[in-house]
Amino acid sequence: MNTNTLIEVTVLPDNALQLTTLPTVHIASQCEAVTASATVDVNGISFSIFAQKNPDSLMVCRTYHAEKNSYFEPVVAIPVNEPIDTLQGFYFGGQPWLLSYHHDADTVHFYRFDSEAVTITPVTSIRVGKGFTTVQPLYYRNDVFFVAYNKDTGDVVKFQIVAPAYSPLYAQKTWSATWAQGWTRFSFFRLGAENFFIKTNEKYLKVNIDHFMDNIDQGSHPVLNQPASAEMLSLTKVQTFYDVHHNPYFFTYQPKGVMTFNRFDGDCEGWALMHTCQQAANISLHHTAQLEKRLLILMLQSEG
Repeated sequence: MNTNTLIEVTVLPDNALQLTTLPTVHIASQCEAVTASATVDVNGISFSIFAQKNPDSLMVCRTYHAEKNSYFEPVVAIPVNEPIDTLQGFYFGGQPWLLSYHHDADTVHFYRFDSEAVTITPVTSIRVGKGFTTVQPLYYRNDVFFVAYNKDTGDVVKFQIVAPAYSPLYAQKTWSATWAQGWTRFSFFRLGAENFFIKTNEKYLKVNIDHFMDNIDQGSHPVLNQPASAEMLSLTKVQTFYDVHHNPYFFTYQPKGVMTFNRFDGDCEGWALMHTCQQAANISLHHTAQLEKRLLILMLQSEG
């Protein structure tokens, strides 16, 4: 793998965005490609984890080393037993965890992340079914969930993550439904203590901002439901992030390399365009790392 660009995004006090291009970073890899990525923060240190294939492994990197002024310094590569196309970090019981999924498999895998020993230990697997195109953990008050959606069938299900008496982790289904087919590019964010997500429907040409209901046995309802512009339908990436005051933003990416940066309205009924820029075309994966006062976006593109 190589990178086209590493950029730092800073939200200034007047809400303007400042983008800074940082030195090129090469992710050490003997694998064919990076297929997914996640970040976890432990005691103020950010770790970036990259799922790789052929052979399947998880590459753990130190996102930023202040003393060395280095970015994405590799620490260890850990073999895994299954391919991964979704990788997410979350926190449960005060500890960092990872979940992974591949749409051809029917299980979500959970791993415990140990930042001191820098190990990733498989703990348990939960059968959810094949074909899910979005798998995302989320929090509400003291509870941790994950949501899975299949854009081909519309099937959606929510699981609550729990700690049973005689095992370290389990997930139990609390809600399921059938949504419209075709929703894609989900990106989740929090406003106050509430969970929202933006999504685009390529079949019905819509863009929604949804609010997840507070009760564990309920789903979501749209706050915004409007026709999707041609620009929104052409995107390959939508990713949310926050400023230092935890106000939510999102960036978008088109295959030709055009990126936009946008701030959600306070009522979540729309957004304002804050910045547009041109980056490298045909980026295969955007890895985002939300640091304390800035956002890092590492744009990866497969060699050859």
